[in-house]
Amino acid sequence: MILWVMVVVGLRGTAADLPPTFNREIAPILYQHCTPCHRPGAAGPFPLLQYSDAQPRARKLAEAVSNRDMPPWMPEVGHGDFLGARRLSEAQIQAIRSWADQGAPEGDPKERPKPPEFPSDWEWGPPDLVLTLPERYDLEATGKDVYRNFVIPVPAGSNRYVRAFQFRPESPAVHHARILFDASGESRRRDAADPVCGFGGTMPPAHFPPGQMLGWVPGRTATLAPDGMTWPLDGAGDLVVQLHLQRTGRPESIQPRLGLYLTNRPPSQSPVLLGILAQTLDIPAGDSNYTVLRNVTLPVPADLLAVMPHAHYLAREVELTATPPGGAPQSLLRIRRWKFNWQDEYRYAHPVPLPAGTQLELRITYDNSAGNPANPNHPPVRVLHGPDSTDEMGELWLQLLPRDAAGFAALRQLHRELGQREVVADFNLRIQRDPGNAAYHLELGKTLGALGQQREAFEQLTRAVELNPQLAEAHQFIGISFLERRLLPDARAALEQALALDPSLYRSHLALGVVAAAEGNLEEAEEQLQQAAALNPGDEGIRRQLQAVRKRKAGR
Repeated sequence: MILWVMVVVGLRGTAADLPPTFNREIAPILYQHCTPCHRPGAAGPFPLLQYSDAQPRARKLAEAVSNRDMPPWMPEVGHGDFLGARRLSEAQIQAIRSWADQGAPEGDPKERPKPPEFPSDWEWGPPDLVLTLPERYDLEATGKDVYRNFVIPVPAGSNRYVRAFQFRPESPAVHHARILFDASGESRRRDAADPVCGFGGTMPPAHFPPGQMLGWVPGRTATLAPDGMTWPLDGAGDLVVQLHLQRTGRPESIQPRLGLYLTNRPPSQSPVLLGILAQTLDIPAGDSNYTVLRNVTLPVPADLLAVMPHAHYLAREVELTATPPGGAPQSLLRIRRWKFNWQDEYRYAHPVPLPAGTQLELRITYDNSAGNPANPNHPPVRVLHGPDSTDEMGELWLQLLPRDAAGFAALRQLHRELGQREVVADFNLRIQRDPGNAAYHLELGKTLGALGQQREAFEQLTRAVELNPQLAEAHQFIGISFLERRLLPDARAALEQALALDPSLYRSHLALGVVAAAEGNLEEAEEQLQQAAALNPGDEGIRRQLQAVRKRKAGR
């Protein structure tokens, strides 16, 4: 009897020696790593919950995991330790390959684990607040990519903070989303001026909540704020959802939903966003190794919490390196096979301490050759920096936690200066290529003014008006420039011209109110400041100016 059992066991072998089956080896892998996206109603194009879902796709599954195209996770091992890494082990990849090679057998149904269960809509149950677009946006079947900004008024509330959110795109046309806020009312004005829901453009007058990177890409589900880093939702402004929409070959109705999970616990930590940007891209056709470098020196110590790279189809490699003073370089992020559709935010499992004086280097390599299968142009063409998917971009956003308030202010200032300098370089190149473009001169003038280069800014603004006298914003900033130099009659003339072209420019009303107050015309000053306040009710500076004028009137 013992001999017979030994013979049978020898013939059957151990479970490790048997060919893999769907029920025993493959289903557990798919349920853990694939079905969060590959299930009905989620981002995946097909489900992978049943044997009948996986068996016809066995060869494609094996190829996708062998190439590490799936699960989507771009950072390389050993270049940063990130939370939520979606990597299969070599043993798991080999199991899927072997299963496909041997005909994708189903195996014993008793060995299959129970498929995971998912809520019908929300991963963590009903949110405390669900926000959606006020109306649908209709996207036609074919054409260029669309960047569209949708304004959603935030219901009033106090002592209210967001601890987690989940974005539901509700359409495969949504490539990625950014969740921004605008307290100025400018986004609402642009939305009202556009006959269709939302307004276009890649640079809306809105920003991430301070220190936050709020976004969505396919595959991302609910996002939990790190401990102590909730963000406020007080109703003082509008939420702006910026969507990058790609055509699907059929008409799409766009109306995503944003679920917010709230708490009354305010943040106890104040992170800062630092953007390292490359806006002077000019990639020749056929160049397979076009590389950009950007270097930044941290003025204060800080902990690096998360990074978020962004580029388009031509990018191939992305790397962030940190070199502390007197120390060796450390690679904090490396992507060797960039994929436009799977870019994401990467949060470190443990904060990375960066001492003051640390040199941060961003390197991005682009492949604009015919050998790049992702190249959208055949044959390749020259590609410049720009918002469309057929343009290129190069960005890396870092979430940093400074040690104190002085460090917070220093990093905020560094972020502003880096962005402004890159914009200046970008628009200088644009003007070289198209010197008659008034909008380019306007944007360059505005940015030079923010950098304190007032003479150069004024030259660009006056050139913009020479090229296009109808540019209301150019007249506005010319008026502000005159006001800063106490040239009141000139300031008044320019600001009145700006408001004649666009009465909704609240900065022009504000500046004209200051001019009138300086001239002693307090009635006009009060009227102009009231109009500015009505257009931008969340601006404390306007309120202070208005209070000062009323106090002067009362004291006469």
